[in-house]
Amino acid sequence: MRSRTAVISLACFVLGAAVSLGASYGTRFGLWDYPTGLKILAPGFLIGLAGSAAGALWLARALFGNNSAGWKLGAVGLAGSLLVIFVPLNELRLYLVSPPIHDISTDPEFPPRFVALLPLRSGAQNGPDYDGANIVTVDGKRTTVAAAQKKAYPDIKPYFALLGAANRHPQTTQFWRAFERAKSEGFDIVAYSEKGGTIEATHTSFWFGLVQDIAIRARAAGRIGARVDIRVKSRTGENDAGAAAALVRSYLQAMR
Repeated sequence: MRSRTAVISLACFVLGAAVSLGASYGTRFGLWDYPTGLKILAPGFLIGLAGSAAGALWLARALFGNNSAGWKLGAVGLAGSLLVIFVPLNELRLYLVSPPIHDISTDPEFPPRFVALLPLRSGAQNGPDYDGANIVTVDGKRTTVAAAQKKAYPDIKPYFALLGAANRHPQTTQFWRAFERAKSEGFDIVAYSEKGGTIEATHTSFWFGLVQDIAIRARAAGRIGARVDIRVKSRTGENDAGAAAALVRSYLQAMR
């Protein structure tokens, strides 16, 4: 019986992982859209849940019976099944705790604009214009996207740097630093202008291949300073589960 539950747990892990990966990569390769991918993911989650239950039963019987029969199968099945259910559960958690927004900017008043990215955004669910003034409901109260961002992510602010009196071109210096940080963060650079201090890029998520558009702007701040702003907007979904904010935070951290 112990070995049987271990085999069931392992089988559920393998099948659940196959269904979940199929849902993710089928969306990434354009075989179906994101909502369809989520529907396909649901059976994978349920199979993983069954595998976790079987694995937990195997573990309980092994511990109380002091018998490790099938321990390799059971251990792999339990750990794998838990992983299969953890990923969607964590995404659900992020979705529930995040405000229903998908457009994040360090400068809500004058957000960086998408220009070169516009042709690539053709057909995107979310338009290119900044959503700051749009009304959303957070905790039962109506507010603007910009206000919801400020409340949920108060740490997201422009990056400022003092470059010293010897530096006569702070915008250019900071632009190339911002450019290198964008590459190190794994952004796919689409266009850039040293003169304008602008960078446009995209980021594709590991799961489901969801695309986020990125606009970065570097400009002088006083005689020896420079300021970098970044805006990230998800192409799909009203609530991106904090994905855009996470990219902005990671980039700002890399700039420090």
